[in-house]
Amino acid sequence: MDSRGYDSGGRIFSNATEMWVAELGSTASSAEAEATPAAAAGNGAAGEEGGGDGKRKEWYSKAIAYWQSVDASTEGVLGGYGCVNDADVKGSDTFLRPLMAERFGTAKRHLVALDLSYRILGCCYALYQVDLVEPVPHFLEAARENLTGGMMHQGEDSHKAVNFYCVSLQDFTPEEGRYDVIWVQWCIGQLPDDDFISFFNRAKIGLKPDGFFVLKENIAKNGEFAVSNGKSE
Repeated sequence: MDSRGYDSGGRIFSNATEMWVAELGSTASSAEAEATPAAAAGNGAAGEEGGGDGKRKEWYSKAIAYWQSVDASTEGVLGGYGCVNDADVKGSDTFLRPLMAERFGTAKRHLVALDLSYRILGCCYALYQVDLVEPVPHFLEAARENLTGGMMHQGEDSHKAVNFYCVSLQDFTPEEGRYDVIWVQWCIGQLPDDDFISFFNRAKIGLKPDGFFVLKENIAKNGEFAVSNGKSE
């Protein structure tokens, strides 16, 4: 059964589909999205299939406008809850290390990750290369300034950021077969259901044969969803 939810304007929705219809006017079903995934287009746009109609574009533009007003810092990105950063990084590292050892073995090798959250660089020390996707220009520039000073050292391991893509998830298609890990954190809730499915249909071509996705998101304890109309998440 679908969970009910509400938005910051006080509207109550009986389920997520009702919310998306209210926000977008209409939304493709999961079956439609799976049947007609957006065509792969390299590291660029997926076209109107990913952008949608006027209300859909407004949904995404409101989110970008909000984040453009936020300081490019840990405290800013985490909405004043920078204190959770260390625990988040530690938890991600604890989760990822044994999974990588199981998939790729313990011998050192050059692995490549795609970070769709600007979070993996804090935890995935065994990776050699990391590409970042970020739709907000000043966030991406801050990442570039912080991370392009050669190798980023963490103990005995090291990694470096290589490519910086200023593009939104709904418009991004990765290079085929490049990544061992695609890490998606605290951003996928921006996508309506059909764009969510379309994104993963495109992104999976970016994985190597033994590669995998990690999807890390917040879950409401009471089972209800909440929508902030100020930042569309």
